[in-house]
Amino acid sequence: MPIIKEVKPGSLAEELELEPGDEILRINDTQITDIVDLQFALADELIEIEVRRKNGELWELEVEKDYDEGLGVEWEHPTVDRVHLCHNKCVFCFVDQIPGQMRKTLNVRDDDYRLSFLHGNFVTLTNLKEGELERIVRLKMSPLNISVHTTNPQLRVRMLANKKSGEIMNQIRYLAEHGIEMNTQIVLCPEWNDGEELDRTIRDLYPFYPAVRTLSVVPVGLTKHRRGLHKLRGCTPEEAARVVEQVARWHEFLRPRLGTSFVQAADEFYVMANLEVPPSEYYDDFSQIENGVGVIRTFLDEVAEAKVRLPHRTINGQRRKVGIITSVSAERTIRSSLRYLDDIRDLYYEVFPVVNHFYGNNVSVAGLLTGTDITQQLAGKVAHLDTLLLPDIMLKDDEDICLDDYRVQDIERMLNVKITVVPATGMGLLYGALGYTQALPPRRRYEATLRSAVGLD
Repeated sequence: MPIIKEVKPGSLAEELELEPGDEILRINDTQITDIVDLQFALADELIEIEVRRKNGELWELEVEKDYDEGLGVEWEHPTVDRVHLCHNKCVFCFVDQIPGQMRKTLNVRDDDYRLSFLHGNFVTLTNLKEGELERIVRLKMSPLNISVHTTNPQLRVRMLANKKSGEIMNQIRYLAEHGIEMNTQIVLCPEWNDGEELDRTIRDLYPFYPAVRTLSVVPVGLTKHRRGLHKLRGCTPEEAARVVEQVARWHEFLRPRLGTSFVQAADEFYVMANLEVPPSEYYDDFSQIENGVGVIRTFLDEVAEAKVRLPHRTINGQRRKVGIITSVSAERTIRSSLRYLDDIRDLYYEVFPVVNHFYGNNVSVAGLLTGTDITQQLAGKVAHLDTLLLPDIMLKDDEDICLDDYRVQDIERMLNVKITVVPATGMGLLYGALGYTQALPPRRRYEATLRSAVGLD
């Protein structure tokens, strides 16, 4: 049953005098079993709610509201009932490679189709109970994000260590035949699902277009915390270049037939191979940008646009000394993009690439940097600056907390410098460097992005 954890100020729930601990029993005679039931029931404009108060009283409330207006509460569990956990033991699982002292939520192995529908998480479909595939169709829970990895049933069983995982093509076929749209992904592991196996997966999936809308190929993420796990290795620069070339060949074949590129390689392959990312047309509608596909191109396009709109001076003409934190993989892009700032009077800036010692040097994306590495590597180097720009992708969603629970104020105190959190975009860094932070958009959500990009799901 839905139990209220928090009531948001000014919300419909506050108006109804609901409180933390209250339990929603029914809405319009529908018994609420999970978040999906709840979302559909709340879609009506006139609803009757049966509530069990935390003191045991039963209330019946009649509410008239806007169609898209929610109750404005946070539930004790994000799915109302318990999150469906992962039953796999994937050879590349990133959760297995996380140190024990990390935030508890990063160690949760969720594999819940409801979170895929509601929040964009990638799921494997290996833990579906009887009738849940039919429920997805009945409730039109579309689109879903599905981790395929390979369409070879024997190989998928080996990679996911789950006998049920060989059913993926039957599941995709059923969903496609019933109008469910899907975005799919492959976590590419050298000598496992690359080369001919990658070709096979693309060949098996593209006939389901447009139900299967996209397929992304992302490199396996490996940390230094892999004791007792399968022996895996990351892509070499030469292998990354071959993946880029392989995907490009499929583009030549698929675009005339489908009118879309369909399959796209993640940005990391281009970084590893030291190749320029493709133009915007390659990414179609950028539908897998939250999986690390097209982030660099979007950044570069935003920089080009910002250069036209941005004042060619610092805010109020004040002299500014600015530092910019970035990751090793993003350093080249950041430095080349910021050359526009070289000729601006009264601005001095430095770029500080931070090596990921916490997870290991093989992990080079900005979203996995920790406060530990930032403070240790920048100690004594930034106190002379007016401010240090920290891209929000390094922080928890809507909170100033790093992956290792360092807070922004902790970093400020330890480095003796003001921290300015900016969006991890071209506009975010340029406007932040010049001091026009009031013109920046609100923080964006990255946690689901991070989880998918490194293969947590």
